[in-house]
Amino acid sequence: MGSNHVEIEEFLTIERIEWAHGLAVRSMEARKQRIAQIGWKAAQARDAKLLKVLEAGAEKIAKLSENQTGRTRRTSDNLKDTVEHTESQMWREAYRLCDEGNPIQNFEWIYGAAAVLCGYVD
Repeated sequence: MGSNHVEIEEFLTIERIEWAHGLAVRSMEARKQRIAQIGWKAAQARDAKLLKVLEAGAEKIAKLSENQTGRTRRTSDNLKDTVEHTESQMWREAYRLCDEGNPIQNFEWIYGAAAVLCGYVD
């Protein structure tokens, strides 16, 4: 490995993950399927780089969620306060299903965001 090698975990900042997620959401809203299609194909192929990005992304989003509302989720008596953030749940499930070899198309936009982070989308 050369000196220009960058670990995925170092490259994947929460800001980059949020940017890619937002790009995927905007593409979905504009009905532009390209990002989703590329991500879906990579998920179906169980692409190793995509899996690493999904795993790291899920971990970082979960950590951000925990930092934002963790204490409230653990101590609140109000059900709505105890639920984990949607994005965190979605990234974790998208990763789990893809890792098991059973990706579902419902998560194509999460897979698409990961594909953007992998550099698969120009």
